Amino acid sequence: MQMSQRQKEHFGTYLANVQTGIRVSSYRTLGAEWIHYNMKYEYNMLYYIVSGRCNIWVNGLHLFPTSGKLLLLPAGSTISATPYNNENFVKYYCHFTSTIGGTRLFDLLHTSAMIEVGDRPFIEKQFRELTDSFTSKGLTSALRAKSTLLQLLCYFVENNPTLSLHDSSHFDIQSINRVLEHIDEHLSDRLTVDDLAGLVHFHPHYFIQVFKSMIGFSPMQFIAKVRYERACTLLASTGLSMHEIAVSVGIEPEYFTKFFKQHSGVSPTGYRDNPVQRDLEHSVLRAGLHRGRSNK
Repeated sequence: MQMSQRQKEHFGTYLANVQTGIRVSSYRTLGAEWIHYNMKYEYNMLYYIVSGRCNIWVNGLHLFPTSGKLLLLPAGSTISATPYNNENFVKYYCHFTSTIGGTRLFDLLHTSAMIEVGDRPFIEKQFRELTDSFTSKGLTSALRAKSTLLQLLCYFVENNPTLSLHDSSHFDIQSINRVLEHIDEHLSDRLTVDDLAGLVHFHPHYFIQVFKSMIGFSPMQFIAKVRYERACTLLASTGLSMHEIAVSVGIEPEYFTKFFKQHSGVSPTGYRDNPVQRDLEHSVLRAGLHRGRSNK
């Protein structure tokens, strides 16, 4: 099914916690020897065709990649590949795993397998950096390689003409979606792990485990983060009093100043009165380092 705006927001939260592992990243010229028939791999394959052309079949769908095409072939797909008329072609490629809460990312998020790259110099630069980092032995090389791979995946997803979510057979994700919606709609209420677990009929210990594996935070850490972000929005965009904002985000009014300072380093009044601090925090929220919310 096509993704609604609410689903995109929730899935964006999951994407922030995606786990990746790079198996190989390289640059090669290939020709008549590049032939595969009905192969299945337990990792994803990301290809960027630098020059030339080839044939690829993914689950029976025939693709004809040419120069400037970016392809993502999901783990578990049945793949065949041949050169085109025995011609040579040149590609960057990366084989990698990607999971959310133990589920393969592209079992959940379905995309078109191939897109046209609009900014070829950017993509080639990204692949060069990915390959250089992957083959280097520096202290931060593996971390840099992961960061670059995520940049490439963002480009592929953001420029993909077809995105659909296939979560109907993934009970844990459906359950966590329900919890996220409940948190959004009841942020001003008292929220407990037991109540949230009961909402989806999970044992509290199992619920905490599943929630953290998919979101990257424990339930109560996540709720505190959303409350802080909602408070930032209200301080910046409304004239509500501190008491009103505290009640709106579910924080005891007498504790609100301490709560806010723990997250931002400044008081709520200082935040509201300091445009530079406010703009900086909003930039961080928009960049996705926090999960931005708006008041409903």
